[in-house]
Order: sequence, then structure tokens, then C-alpha cells
Amino acid sequence: MKILLLSPPYLPEYMRNARCDFVSLSKTQWYPIWLGYCGAFLEKNGYEVKLIDAPAYGLNHTQTEDIILNYKPDWLVVYSSTKSEDNDINFTEKLMDLLNIPSVFVGPYVSINPVRILEKSNKIQFAIKGEFEYPVLELLEKKPISQIKNLAYKQDLQIIQNELRPLLSRKELDKIPFLTAFFKKHLDFKFYKTPSEYYPFIDLMTGRGCIWGLCTFCLWVHSFITGKTYNTRSIENVLEEFNFVVQELPEVRSIMIQDDTLSEERATELSEGLLKSNIKISWSCYARANMNYETLKLMKKAGCRNLHVGYESISDNVLKNIKKGITVEKMERFTADAKKAGLRIHADFMLGLPGETKESTLKLINWAKKINPHTAQFQLINPYEITPLYQYLKDNNYFNKNGEPNYPDLSTEEIRKLGKLAYRKFYLSFNHLKKVISSPYEHFFGRLDTISRAIPAIFWKKW
Repeated sequence: MKILLLSPPYLPEYMRNARCDFVSLSKTQWYPIWLGYCGAFLEKNGYEVKLIDAPAYGLNHTQTEDIILNYKPDWLVVYSSTKSEDNDINFTEKLMDLLNIPSVFVGPYVSINPVRILEKSNKIQFAIKGEFEYPVLELLEKKPISQIKNLAYKQDLQIIQNELRPLLSRKELDKIPFLTAFFKKHLDFKFYKTPSEYYPFIDLMTGRGCIWGLCTFCLWVHSFITGKTYNTRSIENVLEEFNFVVQELPEVRSIMIQDDTLSEERATELSEGLLKSNIKISWSCYARANMNYETLKLMKKAGCRNLHVGYESISDNVLKNIKKGITVEKMERFTADAKKAGLRIHADFMLGLPGETKESTLKLINWAKKINPHTAQFQLINPYEITPLYQYLKDNNYFNKNGEPNYPDLSTEEIRKLGKLAYRKFYLSFNHLKKVISSPYEHFFGRLDTISRAIPAIFWKKW
């Protein structure tokens, strides 16, 4: 049986493989990590698999359709997203008609409301909430659909949602073949890049879920691996995959660990294992801004290069509102310690959070310039309907007619203007100029395409 794993075509530079879906100004594309794990699992169980990540490859609808019709799959496994949902449904329905095959929708965005997918379509019969390796396998093996946990399905003009299965254990995670080996077979690494990482890099996960798991805005912890959950692979299994990358993927310059948050305990365990095994490769990870200096120093010694840090806001009141669990004082201490340890920081800030004002946002922009991370992102908030953030905005009528955050003291238009201002002030600053002078290719010549897109976006085009 031939299985087609699909991230459908949509808009140019659209990216759905992250924790939110958007058109990427910097042409960032993370790897299709959840489809990849499913594909590796299916191959292990004897299925022929093809993976198409249409947005990353720049494929339009016609090009993608031609590839799929030529492959002639028996099943479609579709990784959909919120902004592209209607597009994904329409494209999948067309493929189902042309090939006369079934499909199933999967992923964190689908997990927000799998019933909605089935309500919108007369043809799509299946959608999965949560981890989908085993439910997809059981569908292919024709297990009775009433017994497939996590599955939502249509039966006799009704939509039924089965109970959820337990999250995958360490033993089960260790049994899934290496994601990086699957990507080596199925993907061209040149299509995946982000300004904060070496090129080419590769993604993998050492564990699923977030050990903090409370942030009110986070899609994955409210729709996929929920709550304060961090199910990890054995460190021996992780080290073996790191070594696989070193030995079998010599072109890869860095590993990006896509765990929601690499906890202090996990970072220590990984760093000590890498040092003991003498595995030498650069790596990056997501980190909470409360790790201590000794851990950061150990991570640097073990090859860590870059930390992706969600600062979000510099208002203690706002941080409390979104249940971030960190204070501005802790963030400042962490930032100083990370720099002292020799680590780079990619700083993520969110604009338009509840409690922010124009004045507090201007302070945030100035603070970002002051701490001077290596790179920074100023993201307009993306409220997904399953999150507490969305419910708060809805309950208080803080959405405009387009479903965008809009407060009495901070309008949607003001938030957008502040976002443009943030990028101008950060990337047209003296601190950034020094980075350009010290590393002209990394910060300028290697990013001319991004810069040409960014200039109109942060000056005169609608963002």
C-alpha cells in the first residue's frame, strides 16, 4: 500500500510546520516534523511512503497535483493548518475524486477541532486529534473505526469522536526510526532554512510536550501534547541519532531540537551525554528564560550554539496574564548568563497580548535593543480557538470583524504599526550594524532576498 503524506500547497512562503501558521517574511521553513515521524513509523510497519511538503518546495496546486497523480497513492494523510483549512479541504477533495482514495486529516491544527473538518466536507471521512502515528496505522490496517482511539469519523450522517489514547511512552518513542534518517531519504535539505540557524540544518525531537505547559497562547500544549507533559526518548536513543547525523549527513551543519522546551534537567543530561560520547556537532534548542549559568555553560561546552527564547513581553503583569511563569528580572539575569556562557539568543516577542499598551510595547522594543539578542522576532499574536488566550479575547469582545485582536486602548492597526516599528528599530540599529560589519555574509549578503522583502513590509506595505 502506498501512502502519501501531504502538507498541501497554499500561498507562496506559507509555513505550517511551526507552532503557528503564517506567511514567512524571512522565508523560514521548519521541517514537517510530525508528518516525518508518522512516515518513519509507517515505513517501519511495511508501507511505502512519499512525503510532499508543498509550501517548503514552492510547489503550486497544479505541480503538487501532478506529482500525486503520478505516484497514485492508496491513502492521503493530510497535515492541515488553520489559515489554509478551506484550501486544504478543497485540494484534498479534488485528489480524492481523481484517485478514488480515502484521506485523513492530522496534526496540531486539526486537533483544535477535528469535527469542524468533517463538517465542512462531504468527502473527508476521518480526522485525528493528538498524536497520530498509531491511529493512522490502525486505519491502514482496517481496524474497526470504533476502536481507533483519537479518531473522529462520520457514520450514518453523524460525527463520532473516539476516546483519546495515552500519549506515547519512552519505550514507544524509542521504537520510532530516526526522523533524520527518514528526512535523508525523502527531503532535499536545501528547502529548509531560518535566519537563526546554520544552513543546512535539520530538526529532531528528544521529547514531546512542554514541561511548563501553561502559557495561554500556545497551540501545541493546548491541542496536541497537552498540559504539563514532557515525554522523552531515552538519552541513549537521542545520542545515537546525533551520531547518525554526524556520520551519515555530513552536509548538515547543525541540529535544531524541536522539543517545546528543553528543560534544565534534559539539557544537562544531553550535554553530559554528548561530551562523554565525544559527539561533536552544533545544536540549538527552545529554552525558557530561567536556566542557570552552570547549565548554560555546560550546554555551550557540549556544542550548543543558539537558544530560541520566548520572552513574549517585558511587563510582569502581562507575563502573569499569559501564565508565562517568569519575571522580567529572571529574564534579564538569564540573558546575561547566556551571553556570558557564549550562547547566541533568538528572541521571540509577542505583540498584542492582553494588558499591553502602546507605551509598554515601546518599552519592549527598547528593551529588545538593550539586551541585543543575535536575532529577534516580533510576532503579532495568533489566537487559536482552543487556547485560553482566544477564549479571553472572545469573552471580552476583543476581536475585530476579521478575528484579529483589537483592544479599547490598543487597536489592531496600532499593533501592526508597532510591529513594523519594532523591526525597524531592531534591525536598523547600531548594534545590528556592528553584526553586519563583523559577519557581512551572515547578516547581509546571505540575506539579500529576505532584506528585499522585509524593507517594503516594515515601511509601506500592509503587514
